[in-house]
Amino acid sequence: MRRPTFLARLVTTAVAAGLTTGCIPYAVGSTARTVPAGDHVRTTTAFMIPDGVENETDSVAATIPGLDSEVRFGIDDRSDWGVRVPSWSGVVLNYKRRLGAVPAGAGADTAVALSLLTGGGFVNWGQHAHLELSLLASGREDRKAIPYGGVRVMQVVPLSSSAPSDRPTAGAFLGWRIGSRTLGVAPEVGIFYDHSALQIRHGDVIVVPSITFYGPVLSSLFR
Repeated sequence: MRRPTFLARLVTTAVAAGLTTGCIPYAVGSTARTVPAGDHVRTTTAFMIPDGVENETDSVAATIPGLDSEVRFGIDDRSDWGVRVPSWSGVVLNYKRRLGAVPAGAGADTAVALSLLTGGGFVNWGQHAHLELSLLASGREDRKAIPYGGVRVMQVVPLSSSAPSDRPTAGAFLGWRIGSRTLGVAPEVGIFYDHSALQIRHGDVIVVPSITFYGPVLSSLFR
């Protein structure tokens, strides 16, 4: 019987990594401002982890891709909540709360916004519970291009004896939303300390580029 090629082993490892450790929502894809009360916003986020899977005996590494879907609902003038499906292998509920004073009136919100985003749920096909906490800041709203960024901490907790334990994942992210919250895109890059519980890569620091599509902008590209 022929031994499996390195490419086959790499693909198998990448799939296993995606099912066990690569399905947490790294990308934020959101500014610090909340969705207006009674309104909702749908987003789709595509991300990748370059060199997410490495092999000790070969210089070739594999990239781990991911695709998250989210819908956010406005509660009041300073809070909203969201439902996120990370890589179609779990569900995470989160709550965003605007910090500080919120300017009243249309067009008045031109100051820097600051908010806290916290949430939890299940990831990796229900093998882990997921907890997250982020601090977000973003620029003035009366612009077509709005910079945003912040810090993010996540922790997964095994729910079965076969699921691996892991250390907390922590890092910072920086993005730029172009367009509006109902029709736009947001390229983003995050840098995280993310220990590999399965020892599938050598380093503990990863760079995660992503792009978030707001509203129907993704489907409109194919019309």
